[in-house]
Amino acid sequence: MNKRMKKKQMLGQKIHELECELVVLSAENMHLMNKVGDLKSELNTLNQALKRHEEICAKNVEQTNKEFESIKKELKRSKKSFFKR
Repeated sequence: MNKRMKKKQMLGQKIHELECELVVLSAENMHLMNKVGDLKSELNTLNQALKRHEEICAKNVEQTNKEFESIKKELKRSKKSFFKR
């Protein structure tokens, strides 16, 4: 075999190896893209749950504050001096 044929064969082999690597990397890329999609979906679900949780907590805090104010008013009324009753 002459040098040109050997070089051509080596280059053909290298091209084949690179094509195989490209196929493997493409498959890995698709797998990672699917995983990213799954994670985005999970993140969206968690964000929605967090918003619902924050809304519920805000309502609970508001209700607790109302009850606390009511208790404070009741305590102030009960602390009136003996002669003011």
